[in-house]
Amino acid sequence: MSKRPIVAEDLMKLQYLGDPQISPDGRRVIFTVKTVESEKNRYLSHLWLADTESGDVRPFTFGEVSDASPRWSPDGKRIAFLRTKEKRTQIWLIPADGGEACQLTKLDEGGFSSLAWAPDGQKLAFAFRPTHPDWTQEALKKREESKRSNPPRIITRMHYRLDGFGFLDMRQHIWVCDAATGQAQQITDGDYDDHDLAWSPDGKYLAFVSNRSADPDDRPYIDQEIWIVPMTGGKLKKLPAPIGTKHSLAWHKNQIAYLASDDREDPWVPRHTRLWVVAADGSSEARCLTQSLDRTLGSTTLTDTQEAFSGGSSPIWSADGQKIFFIVSDQGNAHGYSVALDGQAPVALTNGPLNVVSASADRAEKFALLISRPTRPAEVFICSLTGSTLTLRALTKLNEAFLNEVQISEPEEVWFSSKDGTNLQGWLLKPINFDPKKKYPLVLYVHGGPHAQYGNAFFHEFQYHAARGYLVFYTNPRGSTGREESFASAIRGHWGNLDFQDIMAAADYGASLPYIDAKRMAIAGGSYGGYMTNWVVGQTDRFKCAITDRSVVNLLSDFGTCDFPGTIEGYWAGDAWERTEPRWSQSPLKYVQNIKTPLLIIHSEGDLRCPIEQAEQLFIALKRLKREVVFVRYPKETSHGLSRSGPPDLRLDRLQRISAWLDRYLGG
Repeated sequence: MSKRPIVAEDLMKLQYLGDPQISPDGRRVIFTVKTVESEKNRYLSHLWLADTESGDVRPFTFGEVSDASPRWSPDGKRIAFLRTKEKRTQIWLIPADGGEACQLTKLDEGGFSSLAWAPDGQKLAFAFRPTHPDWTQEALKKREESKRSNPPRIITRMHYRLDGFGFLDMRQHIWVCDAATGQAQQITDGDYDDHDLAWSPDGKYLAFVSNRSADPDDRPYIDQEIWIVPMTGGKLKKLPAPIGTKHSLAWHKNQIAYLASDDREDPWVPRHTRLWVVAADGSSEARCLTQSLDRTLGSTTLTDTQEAFSGGSSPIWSADGQKIFFIVSDQGNAHGYSVALDGQAPVALTNGPLNVVSASADRAEKFALLISRPTRPAEVFICSLTGSTLTLRALTKLNEAFLNEVQISEPEEVWFSSKDGTNLQGWLLKPINFDPKKKYPLVLYVHGGPHAQYGNAFFHEFQYHAARGYLVFYTNPRGSTGREESFASAIRGHWGNLDFQDIMAAADYGASLPYIDAKRMAIAGGSYGGYMTNWVVGQTDRFKCAITDRSVVNLLSDFGTCDFPGTIEGYWAGDAWERTEPRWSQSPLKYVQNIKTPLLIIHSEGDLRCPIEQAEQLFIALKRLKREVVFVRYPKETSHGLSRSGPPDLRLDRLQRISAWLDRYLGG
């Protein structure tokens, strides 16, 4: 049977796997599978169970629910997880051998995270942010029934909202609940947010991350610290560690491993995330175990088949406590690594073109990995350590039927030079049934972040364009992760300079290929990629058309409208009211009169990262200048992540509008 080209609607057929958790004895793996229910235009997420020996894979939970964060009890007999049902989330339990799931907690409406079992299996800890009483479903319903208006929000904090979540009206704290009764107790308090918890091995204490400085909103991430609190609540103890972002704690014996960026010298230069360990009793300073590894930790590879920056796991201790396992982003890949506590250099455990998204391990160092490849959506792999190599074996193939049905284009990795000789990495995704004697239109994609990377992960949108006759070229210009720290930090406070140079080098390289029609080239990107699209078309008429998605247009207004509040003399020099020139000179809006390239603007009303006022400014300016522009304005139920997690029908609408725009100007 001949295979067919990929179409936009295939987004509805993909199964999105996540969060594989191997049982303590290594015999089973529990993981999540998100699917699209087309008839009701929604996502459902259920738990699936795989037997690591027989290979049997089956659904484990059912119903019109979204299940997430499965966690094995220490004895392997129960699984705790988060279930969202009728827009309410609670902790649920289910026997590991099957049976009915039962609701454990009965807290007020709110959001849960960092679910973790106590070592003795008697309690569960979690972070919880309650919904403000004015904005619960019940309050909204009562106001609707009584025909009353919604009340105003009283904002006193600078960091008061977050894209994809909404308003941060209430603080998030650490809670502990009884695993038998569900009775829950809040054990931290104050005008702070607490997250990323870990139990002490004896179950008497919890470690967590929190910014408890005098003004937590001034530098909400940089001033984070690790704190220790008794399991029943009480006096906190702060561990000695350099300032910087901290997350993903893992406690073993008397040491806590964690991921962090060391920002003590300059808190505004992009820094690698590195692996650190600190004495749990605070007797010694934290020390970095990956200083010699000039790469950032975690999976920073962007794709439309998983949430942005969702990749990675907490560090995993070896059984003897002498090694730690973790994930590293490296030149478009994300690989498993290990490092010994004795100071030896980190060692790569996987190789080749792949993206390790997340990992877990049993007591005997058997691993469950979630791995995506450039031609295959993420699946669960089981593996064991042989010397310094993880031997991989596919445990699931839930997308196999889809892959057997469609034609997939295999990306070709290329390296090329920028104007100043800097070596750059990219991938050419050629049209299906590629004929080197023909001339093809090219779409050059610029990734978001900017401190992220394109790489070896399955990207439906790119495959869709290749299926329609376009060559897709995606690259990692300066500012990207996966390279040296100096490579990522080269554009700090200087967008539109070296990154622009690198993007134009990519355009030159693409145009030089004998099978590319240099007169039919487009540029596209989202978030920072949208910024660079705006910047490029304001500097050159090189491209036949352009697509800017959830973009930044004006860095002055972005200062006060982004969900990450702007800083004075921070990542950007100056401010938004007195020393305006640094931001304004790097704002695409300043050069809008130069834009003559037909531009498709895509933006969401619910975007809190790059608010829609950015798109509005660009659109009105271009209309006043009588330029060719179309503004596609998606409704408030969408956010910055529309292309990855937005309503299914609107994700399809977006793809179809992009393809129509390309066809109109490039004729693919």
